[in-house]
Amino acid sequence: MITLNFSKSEMACRCGSGIYEMDDEFMRMLQELSNEMNGPLRFTSARKCDCHNDAVSSAKNEKNGVHTLGQASDILIFGERAMLLFEKARQMGFIGIGLSQRGDHAKRFVHLDTKPRKAFWSY
Repeated sequence: MITLNFSKSEMACRCGSGIYEMDDEFMRMLQELSNEMNGPLRFTSARKCDCHNDAVSSAKNEKNGVHTLGQASDILIFGERAMLLFEKARQMGFIGIGLSQRGDHAKRFVHLDTKPRKAFWSY
């Protein structure tokens, strides 16, 4: 386990490389957010190896992106619960927040990161 609620396999790159290392401060904040949400958080992605990030990232030209640094996660969530997560994450200091809330509910997510810049966007 990386934290009380998040396992290495849960945070690992989806390509199967086994890379799971996450930034300690990011994980502390994510654990605190999980506690505040009073329920499990499910991820579509967290840590990404460089090769996997190059293959799937919408920020193709960004080397050392936040996912490759272990400072980001995409949380599978939608509707009112997504808005609650957004507000709590903003209050807790997550400074990169992206919303993908269109299409199939099973594919809607909120991206959170701690890259040193303030940003909000939608996909």
